[in-house]
Amino acid sequence: MIWIILILIVFLMILLFYLIFMKMQIRNIKKQLDDYNSGELNKKLDIVLLDKDIESLACSINKHIDINIKAQVKQKNSESEIKKTIASISHDLRTPLTSVIGYIQMIISKELSFEKQNEYMHIALKRAKSLQVLLNDFFQLSIIESPEYKIQNKFVNINNILYEVVTDFYDSFLQERINPNIDIKEENIIVIGNEVAIKRVIENLINNIVKHSKNYVFIELKKDHNEAVLTIINEANGIKENEAELIFNRFYKGDSSRTDGNTGLGLSIAKNLMEKMNGHIYAKINNGLLYIFCKWRIGE
Repeated sequence: MIWIILILIVFLMILLFYLIFMKMQIRNIKKQLDDYNSGELNKKLDIVLLDKDIESLACSINKHIDINIKAQVKQKNSESEIKKTIASISHDLRTPLTSVIGYIQMIISKELSFEKQNEYMHIALKRAKSLQVLLNDFFQLSIIESPEYKIQNKFVNINNILYEVVTDFYDSFLQERINPNIDIKEENIIVIGNEVAIKRVIENLINNIVKHSKNYVFIELKKDHNEAVLTIINEANGIKENEAELIFNRFYKGDSSRTDGNTGLGLSIAKNLMEKMNGHIYAKINNGLLYIFCKWRIGE
């Protein structure tokens, strides 16, 4: 009988010790959570792993902390990206807007000849149109980047779209003295995509050529296994090899010391549209030339 009582006393003492330890662990977790929430602590919970349930609870809390930290980092990066975007927009809007205001002020001063007034009017109109293009591009990019923006993919003849876009840019090629080498296979290539989106992608890529290329230009469309591949090659204009993928970033400048190095929003729009179509676009630099590849899945 005495042995049973002793065993019960020992058992109760162990149980009491265990309950006290559990309470201490819970208080420790609460304190660490309070410190984390107040900003005094920025790390995962530290616990003595003697109870599976408390260990499981702490692991769940630590996973939540990881998710929270990643969300905070993402938010900071997003805020930084927004600030950079606003700064770039402000810069790109300020320059042509200041120019337009300056020319208009000179025109209304009535101190210029009729010929000069007419010349400055056309210059001001040209700068105003560039502003309009920039604003339209930024508006479209904000829509395309929205998760709610969806694209309906269908079977599309990409040859016809490429022929149409190249023809539309014929006058621009002549004006810029660009003689592109174009290789489009006679076989019609049917891809899974959206006709309007594909046309916009190709327009933006060729418009980038017109802006930034003066000599070598190569445009090729071919079938590669189960993909259609559009390759556009032109001068890299100082873009370094490790910066190739950066050209798809908003307002990327190939040379930060030159305002004319700005690629604007066209390539960023192209990348977003390709992703919405489940296509793929990427770039690389080789021997001073910029290669841009667009890939769509072939329609069965």
